[in-house]
Amino acid sequence: MSDHTTEPASPSGDGPVGREGLWAALREAMVSAPEGGRALWLCGEAGIGKTTLLDSAAAFAAERGMRVLRATGTQAESQIAFAGLYQLIEPLMPFARLLPSVQREALRKVAGITDGDPPSPLVLSSSVLGLLASVAEERPLLLLVDDLQWIDTSSVGVLSFVLRRARQSSLVVVCAARTGHAHSVADGAHVLRLGPLTEADAFRVLRARCPELSPRTRRRVVEDAAGHPLALVELATLYGAGGAPRPSSVPLSERLDRVFGDRVRLLTPAAHQILLVTALAGSAARSRAVVLAAARHCGAEITAQDWDTVLSSGLVQEDGALGALTFRHPLIRQALIDNTAPADVMLAHGAIARVLPVDDHHRVIHLAESMAGPDDAIASALDEAAHRTMRRGGDPEAATMLARAAQLGTDPAERNRRRTEAAAAATRGGLMDLAAELIDSVDPDGLDPLHEVLHIHTLSYVRQNLSGDFRTPLALYPRALEALATLPDEHWSEKLREGLLFQVTFLAPYAGAPELWQCAAAELDRASELTRLCADLWRDPARTALHGADRLTRTIEQLPSGTEDEVAWHLLWSTVAVESFGEFEGLWGRISERASFITSAFMDMCRISDGVVRGRWDQCLTLAERGRASSETHGILLNSLSFQTLAVWVHGGRCDEDALTTVERSLGPWADGRAPRFVRHQITGARAWSALGRGDFESAYALASSITPAGTFPQDAVQFQRTFLTLVEAAVHTGRRDHALLHVQAGRAAGIGTISPYHAFVLAAAQALVADDRQFGEACAEAYAVSGSERWPFELARIRLAHGVRLRRRRDHQGAVEQLLAAQTLFARLGTEPWTRRVTEELRAAGHTTPTHLSGAPGANALTAHQRRIAELAAKGWTNKDIGSALQMSPRTVGGHLYRIYPKLGVRSRAGLDDALRRSR
Repeated sequence: MSDHTTEPASPSGDGPVGREGLWAALREAMVSAPEGGRALWLCGEAGIGKTTLLDSAAAFAAERGMRVLRATGTQAESQIAFAGLYQLIEPLMPFARLLPSVQREALRKVAGITDGDPPSPLVLSSSVLGLLASVAEERPLLLLVDDLQWIDTSSVGVLSFVLRRARQSSLVVVCAARTGHAHSVADGAHVLRLGPLTEADAFRVLRARCPELSPRTRRRVVEDAAGHPLALVELATLYGAGGAPRPSSVPLSERLDRVFGDRVRLLTPAAHQILLVTALAGSAARSRAVVLAAARHCGAEITAQDWDTVLSSGLVQEDGALGALTFRHPLIRQALIDNTAPADVMLAHGAIARVLPVDDHHRVIHLAESMAGPDDAIASALDEAAHRTMRRGGDPEAATMLARAAQLGTDPAERNRRRTEAAAAATRGGLMDLAAELIDSVDPDGLDPLHEVLHIHTLSYVRQNLSGDFRTPLALYPRALEALATLPDEHWSEKLREGLLFQVTFLAPYAGAPELWQCAAAELDRASELTRLCADLWRDPARTALHGADRLTRTIEQLPSGTEDEVAWHLLWSTVAVESFGEFEGLWGRISERASFITSAFMDMCRISDGVVRGRWDQCLTLAERGRASSETHGILLNSLSFQTLAVWVHGGRCDEDALTTVERSLGPWADGRAPRFVRHQITGARAWSALGRGDFESAYALASSITPAGTFPQDAVQFQRTFLTLVEAAVHTGRRDHALLHVQAGRAAGIGTISPYHAFVLAAAQALVADDRQFGEACAEAYAVSGSERWPFELARIRLAHGVRLRRRRDHQGAVEQLLAAQTLFARLGTEPWTRRVTEELRAAGHTTPTHLSGAPGANALTAHQRRIAELAAKGWTNKDIGSALQMSPRTVGGHLYRIYPKLGVRSRAGLDDALRRSR
């Protein structure tokens, strides 16, 4: 499909008129291909010239001896799993013999050549990349994907993987999509945005393409087209033929629709039928014979003259030896459908189905689209095709097929079964809105045990993610676990069991529902080792998570290659429990290359949780704001709320009560104490940190002990390690040394130090705080000596501060200053002014004069690189909105950063920023 809307350039020329800069980027990528590949993303509205650039790239690449592969998305095939991918790899299948047998078999399965369980997404993506890389070793390869917005979702997932790794071989990938259809596949690609042509370039195009136009008509065309290349050509044809100009008040897109609609309505009935079949049939219409046969089945009398009429209409062009037709622009395809009666569209679908082979996977879809009412035979055929699609790994496409099968069938039980399976496939494929619509339409009465479990699992997952509703899963999961026990040990049941049990390991601690553990006990005994480990880490951490980090490390080391993405959520949730996410960055890198949006979001949440204890607080706020905004865009409320609440630890560490209050008030369905238990503990723990930093030790003790009373570790206090040291520190400051000792002794007796290195460090730090003067120095040294202690700067700084205070009181001023300066550096790096001020006061008491940049106004040297950049832009007069746009954060987040920057620089407003930054240089 082409949209030749500007003057084609010669392959070695400067590219299409008005696109010289964009063409230079494309040309440079192709010239550099032998040294390393590149990924580029063309983005622009329909008809803006994306395909013209791809055509120029294809010609240039062929001239240089590159191999060129092209695929084009079409609405007709957007619901066929891997249809887009197959367009690309079909010509390369002979090269599959060069691949390892596992990858070769994965490609054969996805192509439908062999049956069997679908390859994992990671294995399939790696196989496609391996195939492309092998071909590119022979000579550089150019991969062109047009109209990506209509490429099936399953293929897009694989393309996303390939784009991120294009640099590893002589592979250049260029994808083109309409504005507003951005996809994660663009991540890691160089984005090239196509805007309107300048007036001068518009005149150049018209003079080259339509030299016969009068100057007056040419001027009117340029004015009305507003720099839109397709409009230039189409309006020039209309105006030049004496057509009435469209009123300028009518939107350009509507004017173009009318132009194409007028042309379609001028077609003869036979020509219209030929083009309608072509529009609906997708890749099935790749031969003249198929199109003509289908058109005749519609009752049209087709002659050779009718084919010539189609070719002379200017709407299509004929490609290849088989005579396949391609539309000059996708809007023409849509105009044909819009200007055809619905009954005639259904008739054409039926005609296409009649001429396709029985085993063609397009056939059943056309049959379904040909039906105005129910048909059980077609519903069954579509059901079978959907399950074949699922076995090939095409969950998004299978979901839409099952949903249509449910509409066509007459049996209520079958309808509910199909909708349940469709909703489950939609959740796996990331189509959450479709999943919600389908699962809400199911009547669960009469479902067999397997589908009852699937229904509860899917309904709970959808409600939980789209509306933050935990009441539904908590009410239904006991019944699901009961039904699960009756299922046979079939593979699908095992996969369903693992998914259901992971939800238990998430729900029980997150929502504070320990009763779920008892309900799931029998099934957990039959679960995988990783699921049992995840449950141990969260069920009752002080008693069931001992040696958890070591067990997790061994489990990860023993994971079969290529299975990481299948158990990503188990792994991520487990690392949060033992504060060890940062130990496995290589693993997350491999998983992120093929992760869905929801998995990627969960990974970012884990990265924030890890960043809290590792002191990457500015990064945490940036990730939280970005994740919140992205989650709102995707409509995933649970993620949006979770991103907001994860940031409360940073606000607490910085003693920012206003920010904590703002978060609590913005939680929507979770406001006013209605948040899940896990979230309520996060907010309470953060407020305990804040109270401790502000010197309000009574409040700090009350808040911390509301989570874990001294000497106890309740089952629902699943992150007790976050407030363990806070409770001990606040107890010491409030004269409750006996409570502090009790808590430390309980932690030591329980063996919490074996759970993870972080747990070991907070236990050692707490032991130092309760040590008497004779043992204090040695206890501090033992805390510092804990492996990795420097990785947890907030807790380390607090021990340094306590150590310095003890030494000062013993009049060891030199030792005190050494410890206090170390604490001051850590607190300043974290950007927590209240703690920094406390250290400054202690240094002053020890007789040490603090440099200006580390006092109450720490100065520019205490700014993080991120804060310095914000300060510099604000000093130049940039607004919060401008800064946010440049640094990819919200204006509100920028304001929060400035709120913390001002005290560091000793200024009260933007007016003093420039001078403060200049003095610090």
